[in-house]
Amino acid sequence: MCEYYGLQHGSGIVGTDLPGVRLFRIEQYHKMTPQMYQQGVVVILQGNKIGHLNEYQFRYDEEHCLIVATPYPIACETFASKAAPLIGLDIDFDLTIIQELVDAVEQHGVADLPWSQDSHRGVAVTAITPPIGEGICRLLACMLDPLDAKVLGAQRMREFYYQLLKSEQGHVLAQYCKQDSALARVAKVINHVQVNFADKLTINELADMAGMSVSAFHRAFKHVVTDPPLQYIKKIRLNKAKTLMAQEGLPASVAAIKVGYESPTQFSREFKRYFGLPPSKAAEIGYV
Repeated sequence: MCEYYGLQHGSGIVGTDLPGVRLFRIEQYHKMTPQMYQQGVVVILQGNKIGHLNEYQFRYDEEHCLIVATPYPIACETFASKAAPLIGLDIDFDLTIIQELVDAVEQHGVADLPWSQDSHRGVAVTAITPPIGEGICRLLACMLDPLDAKVLGAQRMREFYYQLLKSEQGHVLAQYCKQDSALARVAKVINHVQVNFADKLTINELADMAGMSVSAFHRAFKHVVTDPPLQYIKKIRLNKAKTLMAQEGLPASVAAIKVGYESPTQFSREFKRYFGLPPSKAAEIGYV
């Protein structure tokens, strides 16, 4: 698979013939470093990673995939080497397919799935059951031929997400689709933060957006994200700044202003405290 997409050597990430599906390969160990994860599923084909959301620790590997319902800055430790590279798939959510599946399963009256739970984080690790594993294999197989990907891709994605919905953490996907769930309300706010992170955002404004009181919003947000709202916004700004410096070559002073910092000194101090490296070393921070 890596050879087919030109990733037989070195680290990197490339698109595939399936929209929203990317292949990545890492050839060196990365210490615990914050990385920005977008909505979707991470499937490890070889190797393993350990992630931390404050006190919450999880491992995802060849037997467990990672479901991310809301964008998260996750501190990850990556185990990889040239002899044993980490290889995986980064799969975006297709909310149209997921919503259709949730509706179909609920209309069918399946009552033994834990979808009523509304007290879980927006990130979860679930075991790759035999049906999920078979779905991944079929997904990989159709990616090897552009015509297969075009004709069968949506069907293979539908099967993959259906099996995820039936897994022990399927409620994470289901709750994301329920507009009145705490996860969906917090996700709406997070999507707003992702776009407007450089603005001065207040707790009152964000709570109104979620349709909650300030105290209820603060509790729900911290439970879903494991960080208070303002701490999460700070992490988003620092991750956005890292991208601007590492990928677009902006100097730290410019990146700081673009993400909403008024003081370059404060930005540099908080960047180093968060990433463990000064802004001048942004390009050395892992990207996946």
